[in-house]
Amino acid sequence: MTEIIVFIFSGIFIGIAAGLFGLGGGLVIVPVVSYSLIYFSNAPPNEAILVGITTSLASMVITGAMAVFSHYKNKNINYKIIKKFVIGLFLGSLLVGSIIKFIPGNLLKNLFIIYTFFISYKIYSHEPNINTSIFPSKLTTNFIGFCFSIISGLIGIGGATLFFPYLIKKNIPSKIAIGTSSTLGFFIGLGASITIFISPSDLVTNIESTLGFIYLPAIFFLTIPSLFFVKLSADFLLKIPEQLINKLFSLLLAVIGISMLLN
Repeated sequence: MTEIIVFIFSGIFIGIAAGLFGLGGGLVIVPVVSYSLIYFSNAPPNEAILVGITTSLASMVITGAMAVFSHYKNKNINYKIIKKFVIGLFLGSLLVGSIIKFIPGNLLKNLFIIYTFFISYKIYSHEPNINTSIFPSKLTTNFIGFCFSIISGLIGIGGATLFFPYLIKKNIPSKIAIGTSSTLGFFIGLGASITIFISPSDLVTNIESTLGFIYLPAIFFLTIPSLFFVKLSADFLLKIPEQLINKLFSLLLAVIGISMLLN
């Protein structure tokens, strides 16, 4: 019962984060599911982090779809930017879905911690300027999408925390950057989840209530509560100053990174 309560409150937080910052929830789902499996199911840490990451990718398909819809209604998505990245991004997600089951859990955890602190600093230190946004060639942007997708998939996040700082560096308004990043993250979660589910593997998990490496109680009790708060927070995003959005985003990443480091 305690585990379910933790999942429900985490799901509410995920819904708020998805609407406000375009996050698919991976930054919260990965540590919450991993710790839950260790403390409530006595799962080995390496196995718990792997299940946490694959569960996160699957959950992002559902939460991400709702976030994308909300940002679409609020006209916060730039489809021209999506076209520049989506092919490489989807190919990267298919690749990472095939290899993630063979990467040690401790390495994945360390990558997650380093990633959160680095992106937190980059966003916090960003200073807006008035230069026109100029993107490289389509080949280059697809290669960037491919790399971002692999990094995101390996640590179980949708990619918003990579694409968001990249887009604001290109002087895309924060609210458009969030909606567009959320859409790109949805494609990462979808491609990786499909590949994880269908790819052959000799690895098995002894954790109960799993479908492959996806922890079903987390999908149900984390994802469903989050859906009720996605639209509410996406609408609230329209009222927040852009600089405050960046600072809050940076603070969220730092808190999550510290929590993973201390545990």
